[in-house]
Amino acid sequence: MKPELSIKLDYLEDRKNPEEIFEAMALYINAYRDFGQLLSTSVGIKTDFEFQLNHVEIGSILSKLSSLPSRIDQFLEAAFYNSGNELFEDLTNIDRTENEEQVEALAVGLESSLVDNLPKQIADPHVDRRHLAEVLNKFSHANQKMKAGECVEFISNSNEKPCIVNTEWRFTGNPKEMFLGKTEYREFEDKLYVKVAVNEGRSVWTFKSASLKKTFSARIIEKDWLDRYQGGFIPPIGPKDIIEAKVGLDFYTPPKGRGQPQIRNAKVLSVGNIIRNSSHQYELIDDE
Repeated sequence: MKPELSIKLDYLEDRKNPEEIFEAMALYINAYRDFGQLLSTSVGIKTDFEFQLNHVEIGSILSKLSSLPSRIDQFLEAAFYNSGNELFEDLTNIDRTENEEQVEALAVGLESSLVDNLPKQIADPHVDRRHLAEVLNKFSHANQKMKAGECVEFISNSNEKPCIVNTEWRFTGNPKEMFLGKTEYREFEDKLYVKVAVNEGRSVWTFKSASLKKTFSARIIEKDWLDRYQGGFIPPIGPKDIIEAKVGLDFYTPPKGRGQPQIRNAKVLSVGNIIRNSSHQYELIDDE
């Protein structure tokens, strides 16, 4: 079955300004189209993500959409919808998103969702932070058209559980003023202490760096090593063990007066030796 996204709006009876319901539906459709384009670009797909309208129901307003035939592989389309649901679930317990740090956290979570939902041979995803801020801003504008007591759901036929949108959530930042700092990509050999390991799936691990004296989250890109570790062929890494690894990451320096430099988009590109029961753990104390 071809993946399909349904956007359902349950509105109040005798609602004032009923035209806002149709405006909201258009805004949600356009925002989700741009979101799909963001996800496509994040995994290196160079094509336009466009919807076609399959069905409209009146009562509550329900629009059924699917990407244009041959534009996006069906498996990828389903993965995008599932990852989108996980993003919107992250927004259910918060009232607003307003700064770069919050957008960064959402981007990292979205990348992890894509990794879990996509086949292993697909390129490791990288979500453009500024474009994500723009997409979030569009969803926020759609939410503003909804009134208290009204409900919006995103429903995918690839996922039985509907995603209930937190229509109270707002994006209060200015996307045009976000992520204007300098980003410098570096690759280097490092010694890493594992704070949080992932024993299943390809989500991010948490490391402390001996050379940077900082903690950061990163996925392990070397799939053969990760499969062997998670399969039990490599003994578990303990609190005194150190991994010798090649690391790739972005150093982001925000504009003056807008915060401290940050490590972003970190990846462990390859894993070398594991130094067991190291006596030099003190060297990995960071400056957080």
